[in-house]
Amino acid sequence: MPHEVAAAIEPVDPAAQIALLERRLARAEAARAAAEHLLEQKSRILAAANTELTARQDKLSTSLERRTRQLLDAQRVAGFGTMLWDIKHQQLELSPQVQVMIGLEPGSAVKTYRSLVRGLLREDRRRLLDWMHGELLARLERDHCIKYDGQPCQGSPGPCEEALREYRIEVRCPAEKGGEGVRSLRIMAQFQVDSQCRPAMIFVTVQDITRQVRADNEAAALRARELQRLADLERLNKELLLAREQADLANDAKSRFLAMMSHDIRTPLNGVIGMLSLFDESTLTAGQRRTLALVRSSGDQLRVLLNDIIDLARAEAGKLALTPGPTNLVDVLTDGADFWRHLADDKSLSLDIVLAPDTPTWVEADSVRLRQLIDNMLSNAIKYTSEGGVLLKTRVLPSGWLRTEVIDTGIGIPAHRRTELFSEFSQLNLLGSEPGGAGLGLAICQRIIEVMGGRLGVDDAARGSCFWFEIPVVRIPVPKRVANPVVRSLRGADGRVPRVLVAEDLATNRIVVEGCLRKLRCEVHVVEDGQQALDAVGSGEAYDLVLMDMAMPVMDGPEATRRIRALPGELAQLPIIALTAFTRPEELEPMMAAGANDSVAKPIVIDDLYRAISRVLGIPVEDDVAH
Repeated sequence: MPHEVAAAIEPVDPAAQIALLERRLARAEAARAAAEHLLEQKSRILAAANTELTARQDKLSTSLERRTRQLLDAQRVAGFGTMLWDIKHQQLELSPQVQVMIGLEPGSAVKTYRSLVRGLLREDRRRLLDWMHGELLARLERDHCIKYDGQPCQGSPGPCEEALREYRIEVRCPAEKGGEGVRSLRIMAQFQVDSQCRPAMIFVTVQDITRQVRADNEAAALRARELQRLADLERLNKELLLAREQADLANDAKSRFLAMMSHDIRTPLNGVIGMLSLFDESTLTAGQRRTLALVRSSGDQLRVLLNDIIDLARAEAGKLALTPGPTNLVDVLTDGADFWRHLADDKSLSLDIVLAPDTPTWVEADSVRLRQLIDNMLSNAIKYTSEGGVLLKTRVLPSGWLRTEVIDTGIGIPAHRRTELFSEFSQLNLLGSEPGGAGLGLAICQRIIEVMGGRLGVDDAARGSCFWFEIPVVRIPVPKRVANPVVRSLRGADGRVPRVLVAEDLATNRIVVEGCLRKLRCEVHVVEDGQQALDAVGSGEAYDLVLMDMAMPVMDGPEATRRIRALPGELAQLPIIALTAFTRPEELEPMMAAGANDSVAKPIVIDDLYRAISRVLGIPVEDDVAH
């Protein structure tokens, strides 16, 4: 039917048929041209896309190459390299840095890990192989994750424990060619597993830790040295502590020795000086008085030396203290010069004293220590001067301090030896000087000046030396007891002389003390030990004062004092003064703790005894006591 319809539509006329064919041909040609045009457009599009893909590929290749170079450079700078071990295909892929680390040429083919092991030090090869077999290869023998008791984890979510675990070891290999020592490497391996937790690859990083190991070794060596140094310091500290304990024991022994020697020397010295003070000079000739004065001076010098030795012991123990009080500075300076004048006269030397007009008369100071300074400086100046003279002068500094100078025309002190002057027991023994002396005077002066907070030094003089000291002074008004003296002897307000009980075991000392007391117009009763003193006090005899020696037989001074203080009524309040050759505070402590009111040191000086009795009995003290 369709064929019959088409046949009926087809024209019968040949011309019409040709025209129909031409139209059909034109339509076919137009369709072909359109298809060719479309194909040409698609070809251009494909060519452009291909060009763009090629450019992108080149760009990516360039970027990848650049990044690879950067990664390799970073690994080289950081001393870091990587290695990939494909377990399935048994292939090793090493970064150039790893090859350099183990001594291979970059680009060398490595087929087995054993060639890597050969690059290590011999002693580390077996250790690395044991690690690989015991850790890495043992893991390869399992085909599943141990977390799931032998069953594959079947793609459980999250990283597998086996994949997160990191295996580490540190080994050493020879340094690069031309280098010294060894290179330390840290190898870190980590498995890459598939979805069934089966090992697929091993990713290995190799880090050069040579500097770190060297730094750690140096730090360990430094710690070891510091620990050794600490141990040495602890040992030294223990030795120092032991040495200090031994020094303290030796110092205590020395102090005890000095105390005993002081006591033993003071006892006969007390007899010598005391008996000399009892001489009635009115019956002596001029020559005898001169001789007596020289003997007294020698005894006084011996007493000064003894005091210097004791003071040195006190200073070394840190117990040298000041006892400031109203002091007539002019009298101390003048008396000091007068005391040493006879030695200057013996050498035909002048001894002058020049006080600045603004030199204060009365100051608050320790007169005993101040006199020690003057005595030691004057005695040294006279000792080292053979002709000319010695000058004692003062001036007040702008700061208000007092500067005292002792200038001599002696041999002088070389500058390089001046540091020796203030050392204990140091004697310069310079050419032209007189031998002798204990070498303690200036050392004691240095200690006294330190306690006073002043300065001490020596300078060159025109012909000799100038020794000087500078101390702070506090001016005070004239004490009333000096401005208005009341009495010249030991008499109470009622005019009665004191009745004194003396307890002393040595006959010589008893004579000295009794003679001094009688010169002070006192009534004296003498006993020989503490028990007799206790009996005398309790006998009913009325005494105003007890002079109690510390060291006596039968009963010593402290025990007798304690027992007197335990007597009933007013007897327990009887004033007691300790007579002792012990002068250090700690040595006097037993007597003072027992209840003594005051103390007087031996050798007994009548002035000291007079002032102590006056203090205890409340009798006004006159400044000048006749000997």
